[in-house]
Amino acid sequence: MHWAAEPHRSVFDVQSATRVRQGIVVVTAAVILAALGVALAARGWRPPLLLVIGALLGASLLLSSFGFTSAYRKLLTVGDVSGLAAQLLMLALATILFAPMLAAGEALGRPVVGAIAPFGAQVAIGAFLFGIGMQLAGGCGSGTLFALGGGSARMVVTLLFFCLGSFWASLHFGWWMRLPSLGAISLGASLGWASGVAAQLAVLAALAGLCGWRRARSGARPVFAIFDGAGWRWPLVVGAVALAVLNAATLVVAGHPWSIT
Repeated sequence: MHWAAEPHRSVFDVQSATRVRQGIVVVTAAVILAALGVALAARGWRPPLLLVIGALLGASLLLSSFGFTSAYRKLLTVGDVSGLAAQLLMLALATILFAPMLAAGEALGRPVVGAIAPFGAQVAIGAFLFGIGMQLAGGCGSGTLFALGGGSARMVVTLLFFCLGSFWASLHFGWWMRLPSLGAISLGASLGWASGVAAQLAVLAALAGLCGWRRARSGARPVFAIFDGAGWRWPLVVGAVALAVLNAATLVVAGHPWSIT
């Protein structure tokens, strides 16, 4: 009796097949986005442009594997500070880009406002509960969306319960807002925009210095590109810059910063 050996597939064959599938997905997504853009065009120029910015935000998150909760998980579990350092860079760039527009109250002749909300007990409780949910689900709001867009079917369940939980909270939103709070705090409004930006950048620089010290102690080297078997991915620093710039674009077009929910 002779057993027919299964043809051996080389790594290059697997990579080629993967690229073909990725190409089909990209083309399909482009067609869907174009159709949505045409449908939204009847409502003016802003919705289609925001659709494009949203797609670019998702692509930036996916291509750079830029995570928010995952950065802290890696920091606490294995001492990896690369994700946190990328977040600090993104926040610093966004601060520099946002400050002039928020100080003027407009951008390109359109009014803009910051995302300022009360800081109180509801934030602490919500952050604790959300942190538990994010660790169990494996992603936050943006992480869930870009992982789902990247093909992670299990994130469908996460997104479903994300929406259900948000809806449930909205039913008693007033009770949460009546909890003890320090009120909304804006460094730009309380210290002046120049001093507020300087103070925020100083804090971010100090935290970045701690990240650099931790990286030096661990002997880790900066990662400029990542090869995952299917292709090259953006380094985290590119993702951080792209997210900051696209967030500023969102502020200009929408009149308020990027938000998920």
